[in-house]
Amino acid sequence: MKNVSKANTINHSTLTAAPQKHTSGLLTLTAVLLCGLTASAQNVKVAAEKGFTIAPNVQTPIVLKTTADAACDLHAVGTSDARTMRFYANGDGYVKLNATAVDGMEGRVQLDCSSNGKAVSYPLHLLASSSPTADMPAPQSVVPTPKGSTVRPALTEAQAQSLTDDELADLGFPERPDVLSSPDQYAKWLEHVSRPMTVLPEHLVSTNVTATPGSYTSSNWSGLEAHSTTKHKYSAVAGTWNVPPILFGDPSGNPTYSAFWIGLDGDGTKDLVQAGTEQDAQVFIGILFTNYYAWSELLPNQPTEQGVFGVNAGDEIQVEVWIGTGSGAPNPSGGYGSFRIIDWTQSNESKFYVPLSGTKYNGTEAEWIMERPKVGGSLPELASYFPATMVYATVLQVKGTKWIPCGTAANRNISMYNGTDKLSEALWLGTGSQEINFLWLNFQ
Repeated sequence: MKNVSKANTINHSTLTAAPQKHTSGLLTLTAVLLCGLTASAQNVKVAAEKGFTIAPNVQTPIVLKTTADAACDLHAVGTSDARTMRFYANGDGYVKLNATAVDGMEGRVQLDCSSNGKAVSYPLHLLASSSPTADMPAPQSVVPTPKGSTVRPALTEAQAQSLTDDELADLGFPERPDVLSSPDQYAKWLEHVSRPMTVLPEHLVSTNVTATPGSYTSSNWSGLEAHSTTKHKYSAVAGTWNVPPILFGDPSGNPTYSAFWIGLDGDGTKDLVQAGTEQDAQVFIGILFTNYYAWSELLPNQPTEQGVFGVNAGDEIQVEVWIGTGSGAPNPSGGYGSFRIIDWTQSNESKFYVPLSGTKYNGTEAEWIMERPKVGGSLPELASYFPATMVYATVLQVKGTKWIPCGTAANRNISMYNGTDKLSEALWLGTGSQEINFLWLNFQ
C-alpha cells in the first residue's frame, strides 16, 4: 500500500481525556498542511484548466483522472489562503471531490497530485448554475468500477432461505439474521442479497487521518462502549448507517473532519481494530468541498486510516469488524483483523483480512463511535455531520452465539468535549436498542 507524507496524516487514536480548550492547534495544523506535497513537489506538470458547471445548492461529485494512489491537495487560486484539503486517488487513478455552492457562485481552485515522485497540478474553474454549457459541462460524477472487480450474483428467495449458514459464508454473503428474533433485520438482509453485488479487489491506501484511542469524557470520541475487564469477551462488532452529509463548513475556512466507525478495544490501550466512513469538509472561495470514503485501521501497526473505497453522502453502509484466522467466522484465537464493508446503495463490497502483527487484541471493549480524528498529530475541528444514526449496532460475545444489541451490552456513554465545550454526544433508547443517534453541537 502507498504511504504518504507523515507531515500530513490523519490519525484515529484510542480514547483520550478532554484537555482544556485551546485554538492554537489550528495554527499548528495549518503549518503542517503547508509543508505538504505542493511545497515538496519537483518539476510539477500543470494540466490544462478544466471548467465545470455544478448544480446550485447540492453536493456535486467531480471525478478526475490522475495517477494511481495519488495524494492530492486542493487549494484556492488567486487568494492569500494557503490552506489545503487532502484527497486520494484509487488504484486506477480516479479521485473524487464534492462541491456545493449557491447559484451564480464562481471560482477557481487547483488540485495538486503526487505519486511515485511525479507531480501534476489540475486547475479547475467552477460555476454554480442549472445550465451547463459546451465550455462548462457538468463534471463526470461516477468513479468507474475498479479493475479486478467481480460480480456476485443475486440469490433467489428460495436460495436465501434454504442455503446453510456455511454455504452462504462460502459464497461470500453476509451473515443471515434470525427471521424469528430479528424479522426487520432479516427482511433488510433478504432485500440486499436479492440483488447483484460488485466485489471490489482489496486495495488499501494510507491516508492523512488517524482514528485514535479515546476515554470516558473524551476530546476525540462520542458514542457507546461495551466495556469489560474480561479479556477476549468481545470478538466481533457490527453497525449500519447512512453516510452523514456535511452541509456546511466552518465559515472561517478551517478544515473539519469526522470519522464514523465501529471497533474493538482502544479505551485504555493503544491497540484498536476499527472500520468506518470518513466525512470531511472545507470552504474555499465560498464553495464547500467535501470528501467521503470508507476506511479500516489497525492501531498501532497501521498509524493512519487505510482508504478502502469512495462513498457518497447518504449511502447505506454496513460494517463488520472481527478477529479471525484470515477466513471464516470470528475466532478470538486468530491473528487477523477481519473487515467487511458494504455500500448497499452503490452495490459495492470489500472483504479483507489484515495480520494483527504489532496490534494486540484484548477483546475487552466494543465501540460505536463518532470521532474527531487527528490530522498531523493534532485534533482539527469536528465536521458538522447531520444527521448521523447507527442501526443494527450489535456485538458478539466470544462465549455466546447471539449478537447482543448495543443498548444491552454498552455500559459507557461517551461525549466529546473541547475543554468545557461539548462538541458531540450520543443518544439511544436503552436496553435492547440497536439504534444510536449522534448529535453534532460545535466545531471546536
